[in-house]
Amino acid sequence: MTMEKTEQKAKQKAKVNYFLELSILVAIVITLIPIIWIMILAFLPNRSIINTDFDFSFWLGNFRELADPSQNFVRQILNSLTITFGTVILTLAIGAGSGYSLSKLKPPKWATTPVFILASFLPIVPPITLVPGIYVTLTNLNLLGSVTGLVLINTVFNLPFAILMIKSYFDQIPDELREAAIVDGASERRVFFSVLLPLAKPGLGAVAIYVAIMAWNEFLMGLIMTTGGGAAPLTVGIASLVQDYEVTFGQMSASGFVAAIPIIILTAVASRQIVSGLTAGAVKS
Repeated sequence: MTMEKTEQKAKQKAKVNYFLELSILVAIVITLIPIIWIMILAFLPNRSIINTDFDFSFWLGNFRELADPSQNFVRQILNSLTITFGTVILTLAIGAGSGYSLSKLKPPKWATTPVFILASFLPIVPPITLVPGIYVTLTNLNLLGSVTGLVLINTVFNLPFAILMIKSYFDQIPDELREAAIVDGASERRVFFSVLLPLAKPGLGAVAIYVAIMAWNEFLMGLIMTTGGGAAPLTVGIASLVQDYEVTFGQMSASGFVAAIPIIILTAVASRQIVSGLTAGAVKS
């Protein structure tokens, strides 16, 4: 009987493993198909894409057309890089201090409640409903249609989540480390920068990557707050390739191919940082 039960368990485990492996394979295929199509279409002229015969002739014209100064593609890439970098720096600078305060200093409820309200409010509210208020605010600050304005907008949308995530990383660090440093004469500022902040680096790295992806892919606010002008990010430039009487699929695929490269490189290089950061924030010691 014991041998039969062991064999049954082994068969059940094998079935479960087979199902999991099949699920992973299906997920990989579904994810890769659009990427492969983008890579193929990026190197095809538009006439070959819309042609029913679908000629697979290799062509670099889409990239040459995007590099044309009249397309503003290079400028839009630089705008997106600036917006992403600025958003990450500003979000981490504010989020690290706020997360530390929430975790270790135990501020009063009047200071913590707005953070939790924003963290639960922003994800469920359609961003389009916030456009009028943001538009008026940027106009009054003379930041409408500027890269700086988009950095502030992206920071506002990402900051509540970043604060809560960073707080969870600081929660994993024993309070005894902070108390011992204070007993040794260290100031709160010294404790934060020299003792606890270095220990939270994996979490900060994970938050930075998340914020970078969100800022890089943001479209709605970039479209409305710049109206496709000189401060427009790359996502707005890609959308502008869809015209009333023509859709340049080749250029769209080429621009999408270029836009995906920084995020793919960032994710590949920092994959270990992402896993360790998310694990640190999810596991209680």
